[in-house]
Amino acid sequence: MEHAQAATAAAEPTSRYTTINGLRLHYLDWGGDSSRHTIVLVHGGTAHAHWWDAVAPLLLPYGRVVAFDFRGHGRSEWPRPAAYGPQAHISDLREFIARHLQAPVVLVGHSMGGELSLRIVVRHPELIEGFVSIDAPAGGPPLLTRLKWRWKRRRQGGPRPEFASAEELIRRFRLSPPGHNLTGEQIAELALKGAEQLPNGRWAFRFDPEARAWPHRRRDWGRVSLRKISRPTLIIRGRHSALMTPAAARRMHRRTPGARFVEIHDAHHHVPLDNPQATAAAIGEFIEGLERGAR
Repeated sequence: MEHAQAATAAAEPTSRYTTINGLRLHYLDWGGDSSRHTIVLVHGGTAHAHWWDAVAPLLLPYGRVVAFDFRGHGRSEWPRPAAYGPQAHISDLREFIARHLQAPVVLVGHSMGGELSLRIVVRHPELIEGFVSIDAPAGGPPLLTRLKWRWKRRRQGGPRPEFASAEELIRRFRLSPPGHNLTGEQIAELALKGAEQLPNGRWAFRFDPEARAWPHRRRDWGRVSLRKISRPTLIIRGRHSALMTPAAARRMHRRTPGARFVEIHDAHHHVPLDNPQATAAAIGEFIEGLERGAR
């Protein structure tokens, strides 16, 4: 491993880097006791590791906590020529767990991160101690949502947009899908954590527009069956989510062997942002169940 495990939990996360598949990829490390568990938090599309800032510290009693930035997201490197898509992200995350962390993990994925994580849980169960899927409908979001995204992707790519000031960048920042419970101050903080000031004095988001422009066709994901999940699983849905319908949540719960299901109140699709306390409590209870089952 590139870094020794922290003996005690850090009050604030430390930015760390590792080289995977030829790219310098970033993760946040809150420390914690890895001899108990290693918890890997995985963000959704166009997001970044700081999506977990309010959840991660609450999980420190259960072990080491890290949050991963996918290629082209957050502080991770942008591949050139552009190389994105599900299989590239899955390969990066698998290698991060297998070669860098070198221990079975509790894998927690939100939205796109949940669907990517699902492939690792099914294909590489030896890397997984437990799996938490947060508002990540297996098979993707509803058809209408996918069609809207496909239309938007036709206008994506190209140069990264730049803004004259941090204030202008914050005004342009939007969560997708749009529903959330965050205050204006929280939105501004989240936007700035995913942004940087450029040498020319202008501001830009730390996100490669080419990552959004990638086709993400369903066939690129590869077929996966929920019935093949062999690790303990928790499925979480935001009660007001427009992305994961109640029917999709019930179907996923029914088809996943032995899965638990929790609906987080007062939360839209961005569950870790909307209700971090309830999200962390659900994950913590799940981990406690893993410990009881191991005795």
